[in-house]
Amino acid sequence: MPSTTISKSTLLSLPAELRTQILEYVFTSNLAHNGLISHSTPGGLCLDDEYTAQTHLSPLLVCRQLYLDGHHLAFTKTHFLMTNLFSSVPERSARLLRPKTIKAIRHLTFVADARHFRALSTWGPYPFSMPSLHLETLTIALYRSTFCHYLFDFTAGIVRLLRELRNVRRVVVVRNGALVKGGLRAWFNRLVGLVLKVDHRERYMGEGGMPRCEGVWWGWGFDEVEQRFWLEAREPKPLLDEETYLRGMLPLMDELRVSVESEEWNPDPRSRRHYY
Repeated sequence: MPSTTISKSTLLSLPAELRTQILEYVFTSNLAHNGLISHSTPGGLCLDDEYTAQTHLSPLLVCRQLYLDGHHLAFTKTHFLMTNLFSSVPERSARLLRPKTIKAIRHLTFVADARHFRALSTWGPYPFSMPSLHLETLTIALYRSTFCHYLFDFTAGIVRLLRELRNVRRVVVVRNGALVKGGLRAWFNRLVGLVLKVDHRERYMGEGGMPRCEGVWWGWGFDEVEQRFWLEAREPKPLLDEETYLRGMLPLMDELRVSVESEEWNPDPRSRRHYY
């Protein structure tokens, strides 16, 4: 009776379509790890000191074929974290990654101090002034030290950035246990208030009577427990007559008023000025 030989299939012997589906299953789990952890303390979310993107990219090191099959997918599903205050995202990415790989990055977190917040207003319409970056999530984690962040100094510059920023679907600011003058919620309220104020002014009180609508509108929210807030990109609002526009803004202004009332008491009288 002739003997039969049973061949064992290996991952590399599978059709490319099946390998891609398997790799998608492997790398999709990376999205659950964003480099932030909660210590259930008043500091809220903090950076995970043990997190590295390299760990989640390790399947690409098995062999060249798996790298070719899965590197684009892996980079789209992995959160990248820049913790060195003196590292430049454009310079570091250009030195370590190919242009096609940079285009695949979708989630990026960087640690920021005053120098980084000042640089935000110089980005122009693209994150880090890099047109090749198309981010689903851009997270800004405040640098944690014994010094306070004076975020109110950067409100106007960030509002200018938000009016023209492209290629970012969601911006998240995390306190990361850092000290913030006046509190993170207070700054969030000022930021939202100035977004509304500037949008109204640019639409109806611009120079020469010419309306200047925003390039992108942002929705927003604040999480008191995790000590973070987020801004989500939406379609620009249409150009309307001023009365209709203001009626549409009333719910947002009411939400802002409620948020302001929930702030912790600040003895500085400047903290109680109207935002809109």
